[in-house]
Amino acid sequence: MRRYELLEELGRGAFGAVWRARLLGRGAFSREVAIKLLHPSVTEHEHGAELLARLRDEARLLGLLRHRAIVAGVELVHFEEGWAVVLELVEGADLGAFVSSGVPVSVVWEIVAEVASGLRCALETPGPDGKPLLVQHRDIKPQNLRVTAGGEVKILDLGIARAEFAAREAETQAVRYGTLGYMSPERLAGVDLPAGDVYALGVTAAELLLGEPLGRAQLDPMAHNAQIAARLTGLPITEDERSFLLGMLSFRPEHRVHAREVERIARALRLVRGVEAPTLLAWAERAVPEALAARRPGERLAAPRALTEQLSAPQPPPPPLTVGLPPPPVRPRVSLAPWVFFGACASLFVGGLSLLAVTRLGTMAAPPPAEAVATVVDVTPVPEAPPAPAPLPPKDATRTPPPPKAAGVALTVGDGAEGVTLTRDGKPYAVPGVVPPGTYRASMRHWGEGTTSLLQITGPGAVHCDGQMRRCRLVPASSP
Repeated sequence: MRRYELLEELGRGAFGAVWRARLLGRGAFSREVAIKLLHPSVTEHEHGAELLARLRDEARLLGLLRHRAIVAGVELVHFEEGWAVVLELVEGADLGAFVSSGVPVSVVWEIVAEVASGLRCALETPGPDGKPLLVQHRDIKPQNLRVTAGGEVKILDLGIARAEFAAREAETQAVRYGTLGYMSPERLAGVDLPAGDVYALGVTAAELLLGEPLGRAQLDPMAHNAQIAARLTGLPITEDERSFLLGMLSFRPEHRVHAREVERIARALRLVRGVEAPTLLAWAERAVPEALAARRPGERLAAPRALTEQLSAPQPPPPPLTVGLPPPPVRPRVSLAPWVFFGACASLFVGGLSLLAVTRLGTMAAPPPAEAVATVVDVTPVPEAPPAPAPLPPKDATRTPPPPKAAGVALTVGDGAEGVTLTRDGKPYAVPGVVPPGTYRASMRHWGEGTTSLLQITGPGAVHCDGQMRRCRLVPASSP
């Protein structure tokens, strides 16, 4: 059983906090780690189940990815306070601390190359089924990119990442996650593509060069391109570097280069700057300690607070992709080829004997040749007797009872659920109404095509939906 000691709070949000902690193992083994721990009150929040699912998904995803530019996940642990993700402790400063002071151009290209390499790895890494994970971070920004004094760059916070692997719990079809100032035009319009991460990386690079925020994307192509061109005018960069940035910030996602090409071009631009230009390592050795010294220290506990892993932790719910009917039983395959061959041979043999016999009988019964005689045959049809009526069952016969109706669950309309549609096995069900128990996908017309929320119905209750999170839940009838 592993034990942890919380030492210092590194950051706090609305639903949880990140702590510096010490992992205590057997044989006096210890290691400092970071622990992302949700507040115990999350379970009482309206979207608490989804927040817990996303935390567990982040741990599973980090367990599948291996790259120097992606923070490493250590394990998923359940403490008395709830679920937590144990992460690699990255001692450094977020790039957000350097936006106002600006970063040398050569250093920016090294940072862009490292982040693009991590994004490429996240897209192409195969999952347990051998297919690419196709991970989209969806919140690339300076605050989620950390640089260490040794010149390492780490991508943080994959809590809202989108990926394709069967073990994830939370659905990631809704696209309005992330920070508005770094969202691409297509993501603002409701289209989620890997090119959106390339756009967000382009915004981050532009801000590090400008020393100030770039501004939100425009939904009109001409207005967007004019705004980007105006903001990049005057930067101390070459035309090739400006074209590269404009390509990353292109309005249309198909005009942006893939993350792999971003990495290649950024490294080439860094080489063009020459050996005299500042390197990422030389800049980080000076700038990161200064940023850490200026940062407000987190809450350091007077004495370490011990956390012990709960071995009797509740099991997470099964992923939605595995919900449904059980697979059919595996039956042994029997080869029918020999039987088909012997059957065909037997049919040919019997058919040949039958044809020979019919020919022989026809030859023996044929009359001698004679003159043709015209014969009149009466073909008047003889009326057939009507069929006998079916006998009626005796009066005292016992009638077969009708088949029992399937048990139903009564649903009512809760907050925000007006007009919600439940779908199961391609069949829609209306609310309010009575539906069979089981797993359904809830959707609303204004959510957009393909956006659904998984809903497990086991008993009567009210359906409540949140239009912002695009999620529905069932409040049992006995609950307030």
